[in-house]
Amino acid sequence: MGDGFKTDVDELANFQRTLKQAESSLDEVRKSMKDTGSSDIGTKSLDDACNEFQEHWKYGVEQIHEKAKKLNEGLDKVNQNYREVEEALAAAFAKGEGKK
Repeated sequence: MGDGFKTDVDELANFQRTLKQAESSLDEVRKSMKDTGSSDIGTKSLDDACNEFQEHWKYGVEQIHEKAKKLNEGLDKVNQNYREVEEALAAAFAKGEGKK
């Protein structure tokens, strides 16, 4: 059942860095949407379109940000657990080799 199962902890850490960058970008989007008022854009139709976009997407962006944050927190734990297991296995093998 375990045939072929492999976890690359370095790749997991790389994914986590990418996810943190996405989380940071989403944070910037949320702040920009909050700081941009309808009078800051231009014509009335453009201002109205931007306000409508902001209303429709504000909640979604906040939810994606929260989910990314929770996923990152979980990945911190998973990555740490994998590293601890690898270190324990390496120590056990080293100890076993020393007894021979």
